[in-house]
Amino acid sequence: MRFRRFRIFASAATAALIFSSCSFAPSVEGEDLIKKAREEYKALDSARVVMTNTDTGEVEQTFTFKYDEKDILMYSYEGKSESSEYAQFHNGAECFSYENGEYSHVQKGDNDFNLYTRDATHPQADEGLILFAPAAVTQAEVTEENGITHITHIYDAEKIGAEAESGEVIGFSAEYFFSGDELQYFIETTGVRENGEDKQYSYKVEITEKNSVESIENTVEKYIDE
Repeated sequence: MRFRRFRIFASAATAALIFSSCSFAPSVEGEDLIKKAREEYKALDSARVVMTNTDTGEVEQTFTFKYDEKDILMYSYEGKSESSEYAQFHNGAECFSYENGEYSHVQKGDNDFNLYTRDATHPQADEGLILFAPAAVTQAEVTEENGITHITHIYDAEKIGAEAESGEVIGFSAEYFFSGDELQYFIETTGVRENGEDKQYSYKVEITEKNSVESIENTVEKYIDE
């Protein structure tokens, strides 16, 4: 499961591109700060990621994770869009899911069960949450204003495999905002052509409650109770 709307769907080809980009591609502006933010995120013991639609101001997706004393990952996810709603809760031994009125449950030992650890973690708890694929960057810019460093990367949407719920993706950009060397938030904007009309969808992603999540809420229970 990735953030479901206008996020990068990491196919094998996309993953290979990102790996090779970091290893062999020419440097791009702002990369040192972004690389540091990615490393720091991956090293967290817990956090809550909040994804907000910048047009409506509405929180559309959240992902909360925490590693236990054995470095097993526990997490919860909740998301919605115009046409769907989804929730998932994973306690390290069982996984409960809800999607558009359908419920499912798997547990350790089942074929469909995925166990995540610090060494083999969930994609949203990994550094890939913060996109960086320099070989696919077509334009990069860094500006400074009021103590905030603003990095903009415009991507070749096809190279990174950007997809939307509907329509054709025609553009993708990522903007990162730093205070000093600390990432405050980032914004991903996807350009989509739907029925001959060009639209833009932007989402602000904030990493909150760093190393301070005490417990993981079962986000599926409330749908069962409805």
